[in-house]
Amino acid sequence: MISRIRQRLKTYKPQDIYCVRSKWAGVLVPLLEMDGKPFVVLTKRTHTVRAHKGEVSFPGGMYEEDDGDRKNTAIRECHEEIGIRVNDMEIIGRLDDMYTLTGYCMRPYVGIVPFPYPFRTNPDEVAYLIYLPFDFLRQVEPVPEEAEYRGYVEKVPSFYYEGDRIWGATCRILLRLRRMM
Repeated sequence: MISRIRQRLKTYKPQDIYCVRSKWAGVLVPLLEMDGKPFVVLTKRTHTVRAHKGEVSFPGGMYEEDDGDRKNTAIRECHEEIGIRVNDMEIIGRLDDMYTLTGYCMRPYVGIVPFPYPFRTNPDEVAYLIYLPFDFLRQVEPVPEEAEYRGYVEKVPSFYYEGDRIWGATCRILLRLRRMM
């Protein structure tokens, strides 16, 4: 399955969205194989972070000038949040840029992480890791649920995995990844 995604990403031409640097963000979609089965690694954010408290997300965050580009942002944030060293992951491609509900222009990169891996979560940012099986992702049917941000209510795609709500940009990235399978 991961080799199929790797092949699809080699020829995929991701859609770029123009936006100002102050709104750039980069995320990493970590993939791994456990017992011969593919998984996506997600984070459950703590309730002490400034934004997106308690939400399920990918490792990632805001672009910083020292990053140079959003790929480096994704790699830096992945290391800071879940402890993956740059030499331990293989970036195999990227998906389409997308806007988040909070107005950021997010660029998702897909990377392969060896398993087992000694993840080191940052306790200030990450409550725990979620290993989402591709088998589940292939079968799940997201439903639109209401999300509120700054007084606006919007319907966003959502689904639940083991009690955790996966919604918004994270859900949309997973659905785009699913199309690669």
